[in-house]
Amino acid sequence: MHVAIDARMAQKPLSGPGRYAINLIRALSNLDNKNQYVVLQNINLRERITRAENFKTIWINHPPLSLRTIFWLRNILEKEEIQIYHSLYFLAPLRVNYPRIITVHDLMALTFPDFFQGRSLPIKVYAKIFTNAFLRSSIACSCRIITDSEAVRDEIIQWKPEYKRKISVVYPGVDSAFVKENNQKRFENIKGKFDLTKKVILYIGNTRPYKNLPRLIEAFKLLRIDNEGQYQLVIGGGESRNLSFLKGLVYSLDLQNDVIFTGNLTDDEVKALMNVADIFAFPSLYEGFGLPPLEAMACGTPVVTSNAGALPEIVGDAALLIEPKNVNSLYLAMKRLLVDQHLRDTLIKKGFERVKLFSWEKTAIEILEVYKQVAKMKREN
Repeated sequence: MHVAIDARMAQKPLSGPGRYAINLIRALSNLDNKNQYVVLQNINLRERITRAENFKTIWINHPPLSLRTIFWLRNILEKEEIQIYHSLYFLAPLRVNYPRIITVHDLMALTFPDFFQGRSLPIKVYAKIFTNAFLRSSIACSCRIITDSEAVRDEIIQWKPEYKRKISVVYPGVDSAFVKENNQKRFENIKGKFDLTKKVILYIGNTRPYKNLPRLIEAFKLLRIDNEGQYQLVIGGGESRNLSFLKGLVYSLDLQNDVIFTGNLTDDEVKALMNVADIFAFPSLYEGFGLPPLEAMACGTPVVTSNAGALPEIVGDAALLIEPKNVNSLYLAMKRLLVDQHLRDTLIKKGFERVKLFSWEKTAIEILEVYKQVAKMKREN
């Protein structure tokens, strides 16, 4: 097989889809040294994802979510004589003569009303029109759709029942670098950098509206009223267009001394924070998968998360689930997990077991099987 993998979502700062692309390609390169691959990379990343001999890198200088992807990318691919094209995001080139596979991480751009909040009105309108038109066309023209969860699969089927037979659910993995550590010097360094002097409630992720951070901040306010001075809320990562609103909310609730915004974090800082945190709070209104709760579990940190989207499917009984629109429910769950040592120990133990179900090697094996099925279909046709 000669497979092109569009990994241009791997760009700095790394998002969830970017990390997915890097981990999948590295796992595939460790697994498969027989087939030939072309990896389309964003020049923003500046380093090859893999240097395996059967993986060729082509640098692309235009963004993955663009009209050039749809109408111009095929010119590059035709020179490579590829047999299968796999986009690790929802967009695929049109009018090509080889099978297309797309990975659909979620349908938030279609289903979540405030997904484009924070952008200027012209950009918001353009983004909505672009996404509606080309997400639909990319799904329609693909011979196989890979989703991260049964929840996303069910969403697509509810939207377009006729796509049921071409959907494959392949769970992402958890990076093996996320482990429980006992490096006290490293922990003291991370605490010193962010002035962490109390018990830590940690959130890691972007700050878009669907992450539900205003309710997390409000729930933390209730926790502080109960236990003034004992806890700090750390919001790790973020985007400038949403941070100003969140910081304004923190000041209006008089929480500025106990809520810390870290800004963008390195991978090492994320792992260190997940190790020093007392609980990990992830009250998202929707997730197509939800990797951070699993990463926190791998670090031995108990998790509070929501019962929305794919999260119940992913965390199973290894986390405390809450109704994400209920601030009181989130507050009570965090309070309980902070003081109930038996519950903490139980969830930590279950978390370690849960994480074992998600490995990038397993993901790569299942993705490679999809490639083989598509190649067989092409030969038979």
